[in-house]
Amino acid sequence: MTANNGRAPGRPPRRRRSPEQARQEILDAATTLVAEHGPDGVTLARVARAAGVTRGLVSHYFGTYAGLVRAVLREEDTHHRERVRARVADDAGVPYAARMLDVVFATLDDERYLRLWAWSALHPEHGTLATDGLAGVADVMEAGLRAALPADRVPSRDRIEAVLLVGMSGAYGYALGGRSWQSALGHDPGDPERATAFRAALSAAVAAYLVGEETA
Repeated sequence: MTANNGRAPGRPPRRRRSPEQARQEILDAATTLVAEHGPDGVTLARVARAAGVTRGLVSHYFGTYAGLVRAVLREEDTHHRERVRARVADDAGVPYAARMLDVVFATLDDERYLRLWAWSALHPEHGTLATDGLAGVADVMEAGLRAALPADRVPSRDRIEAVLLVGMSGAYGYALGGRSWQSALGHDPGDPERATAFRAALSAAVAAYLVGEETA
């Protein structure tokens, strides 16, 4: 008979960890599973096994499975905003639309985040990604434009927000369907030059719209 240190068969091994560590490890395990399989393909028991804890402990920290999914989305949204802020801080100069779209496209290189974003867009009752910090992104754009342009050349807030929405719609849409669309058009979906050309066209269009309005 193999010794199991008093542990019931099938129960994860106990390991000393602080409550904060346990909660974060559960959240990390849930984020990985949800991103790989979609929130509909994961259960509290599966998360517990991956984190090496009991299902009861998962429920203790997050309540229901819906509560755990909301926590995962909040965690990913926080990481997304941190990445955006870091990119903006590193990208010195005026945050015109084309430059902000570069930031958006860069965040979409994370396929895990993209899958979670697509799911959250279809299930808003659980919370959404890439929306809570959207006003902050518009604030960054507006502040940069006001710092760099004469007052009568600063685009209106409505125009800045419209550019942001159009740019994000195009960027997210292409990230989700671009490969199949390129294939439908008879192009190699794996050709990076096709994606580069799309980014350049979208960036040029929204940048031209952004600076095309003179405000009094």
